[in-house]
Amino acid sequence: MTEDETPAAGAPVARVLALRWVLGPLSGALALMAIVFHVQGWDSMARNSKYEASADGTGWLVFLAFLFSIVGLVLLLVVLTNLAAGGYHKAYVFGLPLAGAVLIAWPGWQFTEWVRGPMLDIAWTVPLDGPGTVSTQGLWVTDDGMVIRGREDALIAHDPRDGERRWSVDAPVRMSLCSMSDSVSQGIGIVVHQRHEKPCASVSAVDLDSGRILWRTTVVADDLDFAQVQGGRVAVDQEVAVAATEDGARAFGLRDGRPRWTYRADDDYCGPALVSAAGGRTRIVEVCDPLGADKVTTRVLTLDSGNGKELHRQDLPTETSMSEVGVISAEPLVIQVKESDERGLDAVVAFERDSGEPMIMKRVGTDGEIFLEGAVVHGGTLFAITQTSGTGKAHHVSAYSLRDGERRWLVKVGDSRRDSVQSLTVAGGRIGVYVNDQRVLSLDPYTGAKQHDHGAVIDEGATKTGSGVDILAGPDDGWILVNLSSGSYPPLVGLTPKD
Repeated sequence: MTEDETPAAGAPVARVLALRWVLGPLSGALALMAIVFHVQGWDSMARNSKYEASADGTGWLVFLAFLFSIVGLVLLLVVLTNLAAGGYHKAYVFGLPLAGAVLIAWPGWQFTEWVRGPMLDIAWTVPLDGPGTVSTQGLWVTDDGMVIRGREDALIAHDPRDGERRWSVDAPVRMSLCSMSDSVSQGIGIVVHQRHEKPCASVSAVDLDSGRILWRTTVVADDLDFAQVQGGRVAVDQEVAVAATEDGARAFGLRDGRPRWTYRADDDYCGPALVSAAGGRTRIVEVCDPLGADKVTTRVLTLDSGNGKELHRQDLPTETSMSEVGVISAEPLVIQVKESDERGLDAVVAFERDSGEPMIMKRVGTDGEIFLEGAVVHGGTLFAITQTSGTGKAHHVSAYSLRDGERRWLVKVGDSRRDSVQSLTVAGGRIGVYVNDQRVLSLDPYTGAKQHDHGAVIDEGATKTGSGVDILAGPDDGWILVNLSSGSYPPLVGLTPKD
């Protein structure tokens, strides 16, 4: 060892070893960790200024960045000073801290990723729609995960792994999509089109593998002003398609379109508000409004989907006309009913298979409000976005028993006054929740507990989603976001867990 490389005579051996092999590399490692934590922490903080959520561990990133800065800087100065005073060569003075920094670089970066918490990468996006005035009216998801969007002017199918278009089929000339079945059966979906200012009457069956129109027919329909676009006018059940008509419903063979049966209301002043079908049963919500009568009667009829035979009828506790009626679930049948009377029924109504009194759960109460748009039924439970009293924002997700209407759990997922829950889905033993601050959370359907390994902040997702977004489960624990008004945003955005 040369004179420049040897410490001063009499230097304690223990101090020499500590400086050379422990404190030297450690000082460099801490200094680099400070830099890495600052980069990750302030980058995550910057997201919040763009009206996006920061990752869960952002606070810890910033705290540890300052801690490592103080400790690392002090230790580095002590080490450099002692090494220089001890007569070490410059290669030792700077080499030992540098060696520590190099060794800690990759593990240190991975540690910051763990502290920051899970993130989601944008794996793919679908090119912008044209024209910009169109919007997604309804969605189907096939058994293999293919996503079919119903626009006013077309049906478009997308591969769930890369968003590539598999097929598209235009609406008939001078017609617009006005309704879609809420589900599909045997790879077939039902759509209804209408001409300008005409009833929703042209019914078509679509092969979802190819986009081929299997058959088309016209029914005598009436305007159902409060009917949803997806669910309510047409339904599918096993080998039957059912369509609402002016005075009842008609059923057709799902594959061939041949007439199966016809139901007509008992009285001329009665007509359907919606139809739903599943599990061999067709349900018709029928409204009877006799001219000059003081009371409007609403009832639910249960028919055999195979032959149209009436199995059961149940009156609802309503007295005035409907302002909103919608299908939340076909099996079990769960509907939303809202009377025009502001003090009338505004509730979730759940039915048993054929008979028995329905379960009625108020939608708005003194403790908050349930938002039924996008609500999901799974395993005898209704999952819905909720707003608690006094908040003014939909910050919560709740689970309600369909047996008695009791709330099973309530979880707050919105963190600030400016964000709100946009949509949710249930798939693969998890509830996916999209919050408009660019977060996707995964909740346990039984307890509402957050499953942090399945959902997180979307990395650089601010320019990819608009105000109306639906969430679907994607392949490999990923998610698919659907921009409903997609003129300025990609119609579909595929998300995968960040490595």
